[in-house]
Amino acid sequence: MSAAALLKTNPNPTDADIDNAMSAVLCRCGTYPRIRKAIKQASKL
Repeated sequence: MSAAALLKTNPNPTDADIDNAMSAVLCRCGTYPRIRKAIKQASKL
């Protein structure tokens, strides 16, 4: 939901924008780099 909200307000986010938007999301699996990559890919759709 956080990623969708980010892309709605900022269709071309930078890494810093993504990190800021996802800062409240706790991921214990350590996949933050893959999450960032997925958001960047989604922004191109």
